[in-house]
Amino acid sequence: MKRMKFRGFDLFHNNQEAAESMVRQIDEFPSFFTPAGDRPLIVDCGANIGVSVLEWKTRWPQAEIICFEPDPFAFEILQANVDENDIAGIECINAAVSNCDDTVDFFGDLSPTADARGNSLEAAWADREGSSQTSVRCTKLSPYLTDRDVSFLKLDIEGAEQRVIEEIAGCLDRVQALYVEVHETDESLAVNSLASIEKTLLAAGFTIEKEPRYSEHALPESLDEWREEANAVLTQLLCWR
Repeated sequence: MKRMKFRGFDLFHNNQEAAESMVRQIDEFPSFFTPAGDRPLIVDCGANIGVSVLEWKTRWPQAEIICFEPDPFAFEILQANVDENDIAGIECINAAVSNCDDTVDFFGDLSPTADARGNSLEAAWADREGSSQTSVRCTKLSPYLTDRDVSFLKLDIEGAEQRVIEEIAGCLDRVQALYVEVHETDESLAVNSLASIEKTLLAAGFTIEKEPRYSEHALPESLDEWREEANAVLTQLLCWR
């Protein structure tokens, strides 16, 4: 693994371009909430190699963080970034969040040095020409939210947002603030749409600010042609109470 410095931590990675892009993305991440309490609980779904985890620990050193990452290669680096920096209060789970507890197909650029951005269990988003496939564990998110207050929930899960939002609908009153990156294609609109997700979140009492995501950090440059063909649209939802 290679390493670079980020917020005073050693950030391990196997893909320089992807790591630098994720660092630029987190530099631009909107500060739209203030965690409650001295030891806020943050749930990071789609943690990748852990850039966001290191950012949260910089902002709120006493935070407890639960992070989910299904990609086996990205997860290995995520765990290294937690262990090698000796950061307490972080639980890393090698699983995708979904609406069931199962083993599922996972698609995308899968290799030790791959750019894992865009990998997903949603075939309409990640099963592209040249992509590969493996099996990963998936888990319901609701058991992690039922008995505790969550200061911040991040959902960046490449096209599986609606199924997770609907699965945790009964727990959303425990969440103070929420970031959702919604991924839509013409093929996936029937099962993952911005309109359906907004409806559920509004019913749960969130105020929502909606912004399109067309920045260079949203997807790898190699996916530009696929994005146009699939009419892939990314929208970020900033949600708070």
